[in-house]
Amino acid sequence: MHRSVSSGALRGALAGLLAATLAACTPRAVIPDAERDRVARELDGRTRYLRVAVHASPLYGDGGMLLLSDQPPSELDLVRTPGGSPVPPPKAERILPPGTQVKIREVEFPTAWIIARRVVMTPRYHPWAILELPGEPRPAVIVLSQVAATYDEIRGELERILAVDDPGVFLKQLPPDQRDAVLRKELVEGMGPRAVEMAWGLPERKRIDRPAGNEEWTWPGGARSAFLQDERLVRWERK
Repeated sequence: MHRSVSSGALRGALAGLLAATLAACTPRAVIPDAERDRVARELDGRTRYLRVAVHASPLYGDGGMLLLSDQPPSELDLVRTPGGSPVPPPKAERILPPGTQVKIREVEFPTAWIIARRVVMTPRYHPWAILELPGEPRPAVIVLSQVAATYDEIRGELERILAVDDPGVFLKQLPPDQRDAVLRKELVEGMGPRAVEMAWGLPERKRIDRPAGNEEWTWPGGARSAFLQDERLVRWERK
């Protein structure tokens, strides 16, 4: 005996299957409710400044949003093909300078409902810090780590790019060649540590030989390295 199934029931079954599938794909590191509430209380609606120069690109397949990153688009590994190869985001539209004022609209966590709502070809399984930029109608996104599970971890990730105090004052005090390099996200010989960070973002690792005054800085994936002597940049490498 065959039974007919109404279109409404079929849609409901498919929706349930989709929700279950998405729930299974949600990262294991889920922020507890108390930490989530603290993130909203401490960060949502707050004004901040860009600590470093950032690339502003369309958010992969979602042209209605911007992706902000201190890394060049070619170095990002946030979206992958079914075969596991990284998909670079579109070419950066512009570089935003340190000191640019932003407003944190909200920190959005990847629940099953949020993942379903996001465009497929985006880093939709990550937490997003959604920002408002002056004069820019599109929301801007800083993509956070999937394993960030506490307020302190979320804040720490954001502080790599955002600052409470305006660093634009320091930027204006740099020699003209260094200031221009920061605005292009490039390095020039003689930069101090803070200028290097403003240009290339905070490094992933620092190896410091204090007696010799040498420092070797490395950025994610080993794609970039910088070498300082007595707190002055002497050379740098890109792979």
